[in-house]
Amino acid sequence: MNLLNCLPLLAMCVCPLAAAQSTVRVDLNGSIQAGTCTAAAVSKTIPAVGANVFPQVAGNTGAAAASYTNFEIALTGCSGVTGATFQMGAVADASTQANVFRNKATNGAPFTGYWIKEGTGRCASGTTVAPGAAITRNFTGATYQLYLCAQYVKIAGGLVSMGPLSTNFTVTITYR
Repeated sequence: MNLLNCLPLLAMCVCPLAAAQSTVRVDLNGSIQAGTCTAAAVSKTIPAVGANVFPQVAGNTGAAAASYTNFEIALTGCSGVTGATFQMGAVADASTQANVFRNKATNGAPFTGYWIKEGTGRCASGTTVAPGAAITRNFTGATYQLYLCAQYVKIAGGLVSMGPLSTNFTVTITYR
């Protein structure tokens, strides 16, 4: 074998072969969401009142001032939040009067429900919150309180007589 014939053989031994290659595509997807807060449940007992404090005409409506009760929806541990919308129950929580949360008590006092109003100590003058309504607030910081007030109300259609009152509804909070 002559030297010229050995060169290609020698080159194959000394020079490594090119490695095989492949490529891969990486796709990453996601989103940045608003921060969140921790919301505390609310449970309040409204003071008892007599049936005589309500209007004594079947067609009339009116609230019992002695039942005014302040409460708040407290948010804590807020991080990355610039505000929130509070969805106050659903339309299905309404009585026959659209801006009144219905009395859900078994054998409840007839023709009664609850007004929910915005603001501390503002049951007489605060804006009435209808079932299903949204309240939007801007805030920053680690805590926020949505101040509300509840009171018994007589709805049109009959006279109030004794019996229990209770209601419940879910507040859905959407953060920004």
